Amino acid sequence: MAVSFDKKIKTVFKLLSEPAILNALLSLRHTGFLVDNGWFESFRNKSPLGKDSKPVPWFTYSCNDFLKDRLNKDLSIFEFGSGNSTLFFASKVGSVVSSEHNKDWYNFQKNRVPNNVKLIYFDQKNDSGYSKSIEAQNTEFDIIIVDGIDRMNCIFNSVDFLKEGGVMILDDSERKEYTTGVEFLLKKGFKKLDFWGIAAGILFKKCTTIFYKEKNCLQI
Repeated sequence: MAVSFDKKIKTVFKLLSEPAILNALLSLRHTGFLVDNGWFESFRNKSPLGKDSKPVPWFTYSCNDFLKDRLNKDLSIFEFGSGNSTLFFASKVGSVVSSEHNKDWYNFQKNRVPNNVKLIYFDQKNDSGYSKSIEAQNTEFDIIIVDGIDRMNCIFNSVDFLKEGGVMILDDSERKEYTTGVEFLLKKGFKKLDFWGIAAGILFKKCTTIFYKEKNCLQI
């Protein structure tokens, strides 16, 4: 949310009148949650990074913490929307297929991904449709991540490509425009686990949701 210059000036003066709060805020630059999670590095680079400057998903920090010790090399992932998450998951699981609709970003990503990543390009204007790009893989996946464009259709067209025990992850699930997709998955028998909080380089509250059934690959 953009803040006007006048409001910023007023905030500076207000902080100067509240030295204890100002001291606490200044301390956050040197120690604490934001430093421990690489928030400042992410903000500076406009890209999600951990404290070690390694790529992380742009999920909420709480979701990243939950996932990192539950992933293993026996798992396969399909991802709508490539990015630093692709590199993160590639280091944790056996294989990743990532579908990208932006040609420039696809060309950039293909020079970054390791050998266990299959990066595919699907133009949204293509007759087969970006949201149906998973169909061309002719296989099922343990985890499907919906974090790109056309998210509702991505959910509708990919749910049947989950393995038994598979889970789906929807980022920014708090957005009203995704309500239909959330309700669709719940009617399909999935339960949901919401992870609220902030994410790398941003301070507004958001949610990443994992949809799962009783027996699932993440042992929820």
